[in-house]
Amino acid sequence: MIPESLLELGEFFGEGYKPVLDFHGWRVAMLRYCDAFDVKHLHQVERHRETNEVFILTAGEADLILFEGADKLEKAHVVPMKLNVAYNIAAYGWHHIITSKDAHVIIFELTNTSRENSDYIELDPEQLAAVKSQLRFKEA
Repeated sequence: MIPESLLELGEFFGEGYKPVLDFHGWRVAMLRYCDAFDVKHLHQVERHRETNEVFILTAGEADLILFEGADKLEKAHVVPMKLNVAYNIAAYGWHHIITSKDAHVIIFELTNTSRENSDYIELDPEQLAAVKSQLRFKEA
């Protein structure tokens, strides 16, 4: 067996988001489909004030939702993610992700990323319609 001082493994096959590795101030998490990442439950976006956040889709399909704007949401952008490409969302960038049921996403962010240093904003009906019109995923 290889000692943990040489190799640490992180895996997650459940639903939702789970940190799996933490080292030198960085967190690696895995995100898998759950209701929060389904288009029919889309209602808000978030931003992290102290870190960029990197998303890598390794299975399934996912759309990244991004909004321009600082304290108020402006133009919406939807980015269909490609497999095995790193998407780096800047600190203060409003975002959310919608995934297929078989999606698997790896996330890199600072270890201290939390609700205390993140902001959340509800989408109004016009913003929601603008996003949904660009998504590959439609409500069932």
